[in-house]
Amino acid sequence: MILSNSKSLKSLFGPALLVAFGLVGLCHSALALSEADREEVLTSCEEKLRSSWARLTYTKNASVAVQFRLLPDGGYAAPVVFGSSGDKGLDNCAINAIDGAVPFQKFNDRAFDVIAHFDTAGKGDVSVSPVGGSRGRSVAERKIAVHKKYHENAIKIMVDRISKAEKVLGRDNFKLFESVRFLANEYKEAGDFAKAEETYQRALSLAKKAKPEESKEEASVLLGMGELYLARGDRAKADASFQKIVDMKMPPTKETALALENQAKLLYKDGKQKEADEIYKRIRTLNVK
Repeated sequence: MILSNSKSLKSLFGPALLVAFGLVGLCHSALALSEADREEVLTSCEEKLRSSWARLTYTKNASVAVQFRLLPDGGYAAPVVFGSSGDKGLDNCAINAIDGAVPFQKFNDRAFDVIAHFDTAGKGDVSVSPVGGSRGRSVAERKIAVHKKYHENAIKIMVDRISKAEKVLGRDNFKLFESVRFLANEYKEAGDFAKAEETYQRALSLAKKAKPEESKEEASVLLGMGELYLARGDRAKADASFQKIVDMKMPPTKETALALENQAKLLYKDGKQKEADEIYKRIRTLNVK
């Protein structure tokens, strides 16, 4: 399992629980990793190299490949120019880019070798592949796989955490609300829309049972449900969820502003710019943080 540091996870679990749950940037070696886990390591490496490479100055169009070893502690070793650009200065730029990208993502298994291809054409680009293998998918597809794996890991942890809490608190205790809502958001991000809707409904039930009158908690669930329906392509249900928040009689919250913003974006999409602009004017009058 691999998960990068996340502000949302830190705020929910706290640093101690992040350590306990093993969420602090751990991964396995390339040989032991699942495809999605390996992609996370390689994508992280690739993104750091791309950022470092973009900061360097080079004056000619060329490419260079460097083989090096990713170390478990986030360092690297044994860089070798694998395919020279024909310009020693440019080759050194590639080595410097690796230096500037450290630390890489840490993992808890054997070191493994990768090849980084640096290109100076256009804005310059970097791709990373394991030695003796290929990644086989587009950059966009790889990022989607890593994104989904991240949320699937978070789901497993939250399901276990909620299950343990239920044994102490019972299923209907409002203290479970934030965890259940967080789980619903993770299901949504992972693309499991059926489980997301089911879990949002549970969060909504917890909110209404504890606070029968309108509440910020209810609004936060309705906002998540509206975004879920948009992702699922159900415009009518999305509109209804956002409108419920807008119609609440309580003082406006950030959820009110976000619901209005979603409505404005949909109006822009429909070509109704005037109506959308009016909503944005309304948002600017709200005193919410």
